[in-house]
Amino acid sequence: MGPLQPDPGKLIDLPNGFSYRIVSRAGDLMDDGLKVPQAHDGMAAFAGNDGRIILVCNHELGLNEMKLGAFGADVYSIPASVAEKLYDAGNGVSPLAGGTTTTIFNPVTGRTERQHLSLAGTEWNCAGGPTPWDSWLSCEETFRVPGRIGEEYRDKAHGYVFDVPARETGLVEPVPIKAMGRFEHEATAVHAASGIVYLTEDKRSGLFYRYIPNQPGRLLAGGRLQALAIGHGPSVRTDNWSTKSKIRVDEELPARWIDLDDVDSDKNDLRERGSARASILHSTTRWNEWPHWGRDRVSSLRV
Repeated sequence: MGPLQPDPGKLIDLPNGFSYRIVSRAGDLMDDGLKVPQAHDGMAAFAGNDGRIILVCNHELGLNEMKLGAFGADVYSIPASVAEKLYDAGNGVSPLAGGTTTTIFNPVTGRTERQHLSLAGTEWNCAGGPTPWDSWLSCEETFRVPGRIGEEYRDKAHGYVFDVPARETGLVEPVPIKAMGRFEHEATAVHAASGIVYLTEDKRSGLFYRYIPNQPGRLLAGGRLQALAIGHGPSVRTDNWSTKSKIRVDEELPARWIDLDDVDSDKNDLRERGSARASILHSTTRWNEWPHWGRDRVSSLRV
């Protein structure tokens, strides 16, 4: 492609024939009167009206970072209409700065036409994934309990998934999908035909999970959370923190799904309980008696 050419704007050096456009810039004023938060992170694009592109974007901010968020450092400047849609208002002193913005981009003109805050008062919104019903599952990559921390507060528990419809024109109701589990979430992927949501965990010894909703497409209507176990014995590690995996690329291994309980525990021990349950079931149940068992081709456990 040739050597990189110096960018006059001093942002991104690109080879000849390549170009870029700025879609969202931290600190800019949005159409709702708030500022674009810093720490843009996981996002997804959706088809909008008349060829527009709707971009729903996470902002990975936490406690002590309010000045980097949509409100700036002045808590008293938050409009009442926004304050009532905060998931965690921090006792009115330190609203949590994480959440999502929604951007309407016109690819014909190359211009951003509208931006607004779409999820507010959450924490460390890192990854997630798009859904077949045109929404973004925004995941909190944290596990926090309510309480005072120095001069700041958390009013709510954190470690949840939130569903943000792409076509909403303002702040969504910030309702955590508690049945999907409380842990340090990373990404999600939805199997469109069944509505099953697959989830990853950004934590040492983290698990792969799947959420089987009672009603596909209506995640808040409840469902069943399971963890993946791989191999004939106790499960091999499914996190990408370890370098000890002995699985070869394209090796075929047995896989089974283990039902989890108490998925909204405040102990941050879901992965340990899932691993322990896999070991217990392996030692007490013959392989052909396992529930939810099957054979899945594992191409890679590096995600």
